[in-house]
Amino acid sequence: MSWHLAASFPVLAVDLAGLPGTFIAFGLGGLLIGFVAGVAVMRFRRTPAVIAAQSQEAARRSLAEQRYAEAEESYRKLFDSSIEGIYVTTPDGRLLNANPALARMMGYNSPQRLIHEVTDIAHTIYVDPAVRTEYQLRMSRVGMVRDFEYQVRRQDGSLLWLSDSATAIRDEAGEVIRYEGTVRDITNQKQAEAALAESRRRLQEVIDTVPAVINVKDTRLRYVLMNRYMARIFSIEPDDAIGRTTTDLMSRYGARKTDDNDRRVMETGKELGFYEEEYIDSSGAMRQWLVNKLPLRGADGEIENIVTVALDIGERKRVEQEMRKAKDAAEATLRNLKETQNSLIEAEKLAALGRLVAGVAHEVNNPVGISLTVASSLERKVAMFSDEVARGNLRRSSLNDFIESGRSASSQLVSNLNRAAELIQSFKQVAADRSYSDQRSFDIADLTDQVVMSLRPGVRKKNLTLTVDCKPNLIMDSYPGPYGQVLTNLFLNSVAHAFPAGEGGEVQIKVKEAGEDHVEVLFSDNGCGMSADIRRRAFDPFFTTRRNEGGTGLGLHIVYSIVTSRLGGRIHLHSAPNEGTRVQMILPRVAPAELAPDSG
Repeated sequence: MSWHLAASFPVLAVDLAGLPGTFIAFGLGGLLIGFVAGVAVMRFRRTPAVIAAQSQEAARRSLAEQRYAEAEESYRKLFDSSIEGIYVTTPDGRLLNANPALARMMGYNSPQRLIHEVTDIAHTIYVDPAVRTEYQLRMSRVGMVRDFEYQVRRQDGSLLWLSDSATAIRDEAGEVIRYEGTVRDITNQKQAEAALAESRRRLQEVIDTVPAVINVKDTRLRYVLMNRYMARIFSIEPDDAIGRTTTDLMSRYGARKTDDNDRRVMETGKELGFYEEEYIDSSGAMRQWLVNKLPLRGADGEIENIVTVALDIGERKRVEQEMRKAKDAAEATLRNLKETQNSLIEAEKLAALGRLVAGVAHEVNNPVGISLTVASSLERKVAMFSDEVARGNLRRSSLNDFIESGRSASSQLVSNLNRAAELIQSFKQVAADRSYSDQRSFDIADLTDQVVMSLRPGVRKKNLTLTVDCKPNLIMDSYPGPYGQVLTNLFLNSVAHAFPAGEGGEVQIKVKEAGEDHVEVLFSDNGCGMSADIRRRAFDPFFTTRRNEGGTGLGLHIVYSIVTSRLGGRIHLHSAPNEGTRVQMILPRVAPAELAPDSG
């Protein structure tokens, strides 16, 4: 099928003179009629004037025909080579003409086949026939459409997006007789727009899940993005915020502060770093935020947007304040607890010392009582001997008996008074060591013997056997008082807990070397032992199994504190039910001087 411009376009406007608005209308039918009429006139009227006029008319017609042919050829080339689709349709949807570009768009190998196969555009080409109706309404009202977008179906069923710009052609009566237009394939553009819209939707969904204020502004400080968290805080719809400024939306919330910081980002070209700020929310409550603002740059390196991220730290601030209050309260409680603990420790120390004094007093009372009895007996014998001497009837037997009695009494007095003196001296030494908290050198064997001597009254009273095995000449540079208190507390603890029924038992103290720089002190008994739970908590403060009997639970805690703090050593407890208890202490020969003072 050959292409004929006259068949496609009954009227064609061509700019002949190159001046706007000067057009000559041509039609092939009119041209033929004029040519036949001219021939007839030339046959009947051959006068010179007529011949001249006819020659001029023929020249004009020849020029017009030549220009018409040139215009037609130019239009044909433009029509065929255009990359945009060109069409002519009737209002009822018949396709009158199409160029090759339109045929290629629609998937046909030629315009002729496209025109032949497409007989109803609304239902064959348009995906949505209602769009064709909208197209016709616009043509009827304004006579044109510009960038009218719609989807069409190609020959293979695939879909395209087209942008249509067309004009309605009317007859002399003003009726629309055809539509002439061009279409552009905007499928890629639509896909890119859809992908961009999908990306924005996903981005919006993501930032909407973040429990923080997130927004993006352009360089005119107008919102281009806002998450729903921020929208809820300030009672704003995210879509309503787009294109508006902070001042437009939130003037009552402190817009000037945020605008000033946005301008700082644009001026410096750097992010501000996190800083704290306060804003009033839609309910009127003051809220604390941790804010950061940073620039987003385009491909040319220029700032295009400003991103704001703000974390609500109000709860953290409240928690911090509560934690500070709780910390202050805990510190006050701890101070009170330490004061109470120190008071109880002092009370325990005094109680232990009191028990020690009572035991020593009882032990000293025996030799002193015996000495007093012997002295009283000797006093009576001296009086009787004096009476015999005064009467003059002194016999040798009486003198010998008096001398023997005096010798025996003197011997008993010396023995018992020496015993009392030793006990008193030992007690004085232990008491002095307890009150003497400075570091000094001492022989641990001698000090252990002195402490044990003060403990022996309790041993006999409880029917216990106390054996000591100390290697001599182990010189310590440490704290004798705290060491003595450790042995005393361990002994009193064994007396109170290891032998609850009052049955006899054995307590052992062994001291030996543990390398060149340490000594090992092993305190053990063969009493009832401890369960695993009691052993695990034995050194805890205020833990006792005899609270109903007046126990404070500080005896072994004091031992642990003294050994690990003042003496700088290590302590290990080994015990099992019915297998006795063994306390192993590894003490440095030279106690560290920089440790905390003895809590006991």
